Amino acid sequence: MSKGNTFENDLLKAIFNATAIANLLDNAATTPLTNLFVALHTADPGETGDQTTSESAYTGYARVSVARTSGGWTVTNNQVVNAAAITFPACTAGSSRVTHWSVGVATSGASKILYRGPIAAAQVVATGKASDDIVRAPGHALAVNDEVAVVAIPGATLPGGLTDGALVFVSSVSGNDLTLSATAGGATLDITTDGGLALQKEAAVTISTVNTPPTIAVGALKINED
Repeated sequence: MSKGNTFENDLLKAIFNATAIANLLDNAATTPLTNLFVALHTADPGETGDQTTSESAYTGYARVSVARTSGGWTVTNNQVVNAAAITFPACTAGSSRVTHWSVGVATSGASKILYRGPIAAAQVVATGKASDDIVRAPGHALAVNDEVAVVAIPGATLPGGLTDGALVFVSSVSGNDLTLSATAGGATLDITTDGGLALQKEAAVTISTVNTPPTIAVGALKINED
């Protein structure tokens, strides 16, 4: 089962732009949230986690509020992206390697996660085959030992054996064909059922006092609804 495309877009607008869905869903009438809050994580917080799960803790860190408006988030074609750069406070002591972001509903504490994803660079759409454990990614530019994030895509079912948001490694490359492993140089992951996915090359950031404030560039935080 999946949602209709129009409703998917409506749902994203309700969450990120505070836009009511006629005859179905209103923005809270008394004290609606005016902002959502973006956090940084040192590992995937997972579907069962909250915004404190693996949350970065460098000195000076704080979540960043982003307005629930079109000035904060751009929603189109069942996808939402950040409409402006999201800049976190500078690190004043310590360091932190961040790999994931999350969007929640509170400035601190165990806020529920609305959406989460990897801090990643270019994305390539691929298919995974159970018959040979091969991931076919036409036009990719990945190399052996590249760390990549597994990303679910609208209209497709993830191949069995792979988990949305998981970080894995490219273990072999032959043209458009790849195999994946859980660790660098590890055993090939077993793909148990065919499916579709996207792979995003990991762009984890190590934050320290010598860095400029960590920033998620305009349009770099992408959420697809399906």
